[in-house]
Amino acid sequence: MFKKLTKRPLLLIFFLLLTVIVAAVVLAQFMAKDALSDYLDRKLPKHVQLQYENMEVNLIDGTIALQDIALDFYDHDSMVLNTTVRMDGMALKGLAYWDFLVNKEIYVRRLLLERPRLRHYPYRMQPKKETEPMGVVELLKAIEIGEFSVEEGTLTLLRETSDSVAFAVNDVNFSIDNIRTDPERITKKIPVTYEAYELNADSLYVNLGPFEKLNVTSLTWNQSYAKIAGLRLHSKYSKTELSRQLSVERDHIDLQIPEMKLDSIRFGFEKNTLYIHTGSGIIKKPDLEMYRDKLIADDTKNKKLYSRSLRELPIHIEVPKVEIANGRISYSEQVTTNASPGKLLFENLNATILNISNTYPEGDKTEIKARTKFMGDGDMTLDWSFDVNHDNDAFLAAGTVSNFNTERINPFLESNLRAKASGTIEQMYFTVSGNGVSASGDIKMKYDDFRFQVLKKDGSGVNRFLTAIGNLFVDSGSDTDAEGFRHGNIYAERDPTKSFFNYLWLNVQDGTISVLTGNGEKE
Repeated sequence: MFKKLTKRPLLLIFFLLLTVIVAAVVLAQFMAKDALSDYLDRKLPKHVQLQYENMEVNLIDGTIALQDIALDFYDHDSMVLNTTVRMDGMALKGLAYWDFLVNKEIYVRRLLLERPRLRHYPYRMQPKKETEPMGVVELLKAIEIGEFSVEEGTLTLLRETSDSVAFAVNDVNFSIDNIRTDPERITKKIPVTYEAYELNADSLYVNLGPFEKLNVTSLTWNQSYAKIAGLRLHSKYSKTELSRQLSVERDHIDLQIPEMKLDSIRFGFEKNTLYIHTGSGIIKKPDLEMYRDKLIADDTKNKKLYSRSLRELPIHIEVPKVEIANGRISYSEQVTTNASPGKLLFENLNATILNISNTYPEGDKTEIKARTKFMGDGDMTLDWSFDVNHDNDAFLAAGTVSNFNTERINPFLESNLRAKASGTIEQMYFTVSGNGVSASGDIKMKYDDFRFQVLKKDGSGVNRFLTAIGNLFVDSGSDTDAEGFRHGNIYAERDPTKSFFNYLWLNVQDGTISVLTGNGEKE
């Protein structure tokens, strides 16, 4: 009987304590919720406005969650809206009280953003006064987040034009592990450290200016590789409409790449310069259609050679190897109004590009080795190299053409040069060395019964007089060396308003004329 009487008060005390604890926890959660709500109302600056439908606080597992969030950012001085964020929810989970109270650190196990939709208007950003100190964010405690995640996000950057979207990406899913910063790290150019990360996104769009745009079907990027599927870089207008828009000539382009991949992307800062280092990459089945309306005035701005472009990049880049697999290039020109555009076609294009870099020591080189099927018939190769450290843009190029029926190129010759060719180039080898001013080299060709015809100006038939005179100076291929080759010399001066490939063509053209009209002997 005595034991029963003693048990009852103990049970009663236990239940009373349990009730008090539960009530205290519930009260504490209400107080914490009110305090947090009041803090957000009082502490956010006036140019940041936050609204939400509901807040949940769980002190036991350290969770804070907001639902149906609307966050607006205004310019600090003019109070013009420049950024809006809408989110289904935001959850902060696993807040470590002990680290906060004892170790003076803020640790969160996970921070989750659910369906954030961000729209930014950069043109509404007001320039800061030069007298205003720039400053940096100041922290009093170290902050660490075990995992930061974004689920089904979208990002849109807008421009103040009728073509208003500058950048857009949909269905962004992103996670990054062990983000950490502290009062010292926050002052660096990269203010956080981090470990594993992964980004997946769909429907990426980039406005590249008044004439071109870029679309990507899907993007994956993590610490091991970056992969892009369904890339298309193309003109915004049809060929006819683009010509109406232009005052100087510009290529109408349509580049499609089903898949490209780049391994091991690493980036950071060396002093004040951004660097990007990667592993090897591959571009699969690129298909490029280019068209130029030559009836429009020439663009007389100077064009940089590739060595100079790499050398003058504002960042340091290092890509050891990129392969191009089974590509295709089609280039056509509209030279006259009464003829269809002539077309050059390169199929089965395979290439290896080594050492795309502006950081290697002098003596190393960027090298390009390519092979392709020309006009569906001849085999063509090109080996090309340069050293970005050479300010004179020195380069070396060597190429071959074999088993090419010249009649295949007649549609281009008829349209562009009012000429026709016949015969076969069995083998052609050329080597050119040069710089940004001029180039020279040698060439040899083995060909069979090469002839050409000059057409009338209106394209209605052959100009027999000019054809007869021209063929007087063309050797049919009879005067050759023991191996059947005729030899020639190359010299060309660069037109700085044209591209490198125009420069290369001038060299090959000069050498071909030298072979066909010279004595054919090797000097």
